[in-house]
Amino acid sequence: MNDVPRTLPFGAAETLAGVAGAERVLDAGCGSGRLTVALADTGAAVTGIDTNTRQLGQARGRAEKAGVELTLLEADFNAPLPFADASFDAVTSRLALMAADDAVATLTELRRVLEPGGRLVTVLWAAPDENPWFSVPREAIGAVLGPEQASFARAFGKLGDPDEAAAVHRAAGLAEVAAVRVRGTRTTPDAASYWKELAAENGHFRRVSAGLGESEAAALARELQDRLAPYSEGTRLVLPRTLVLVTARVA
Repeated sequence: MNDVPRTLPFGAAETLAGVAGAERVLDAGCGSGRLTVALADTGAAVTGIDTNTRQLGQARGRAEKAGVELTLLEADFNAPLPFADASFDAVTSRLALMAADDAVATLTELRRVLEPGGRLVTVLWAAPDENPWFSVPREAIGAVLGPEQASFARAFGKLGDPDEAAAVHRAAGLAEVAAVRVRGTRTTPDAASYWKELAAENGHFRRVSAGLGESEAAALARELQDRLAPYSEGTRLVLPRTLVLVTARVA
């Protein structure tokens, strides 16, 4: 277990609590490995899977820098997983299930690789109107550049109602299902700073930013400033963000 403190992504602390004490953990849709590394920090043997080889490379680099061991595999949770039944005592999936072709089928497969009594924790973005940190910039893009330019991330908010999210978990045969909202905020000095942050960290916004002409960039900056004004608190912007956290067990 590594004692070096790390900055956890939003919802990761609740996810870690949900699988505390697990010895064999699968992180499904692990992306660049921020949660995966945090899981390994607890002392668990962690396997991360994703279809994005570039992000898996980032996860390997993150693990090396953190001094933790991970197993990272290219695998698609829309297909049968390359693991035997009951291979894990916990499964996590942060911000990935909303992109599944068939959420019930994916959850059924995740249930298969869990041992009896094993725990599953799923994290999803709530609906866009509960996440202005993301939806407001996307709406500003649509207003200035047209709806086609703002048509990215259509899965954002899918299964973002706790009742709906719980229902698909139950349909997959999972037991003791509970779904709750996790609320937080994201702060930034101003609209211009926030756009730079988004363009640096998010591929969708990065592509939009890279394609802007000078006049378009100026128009988008004005639109974003106007739309973010209601979230001003003193000398900063405070933007709400909301997750849906689902916990379940294998009977």
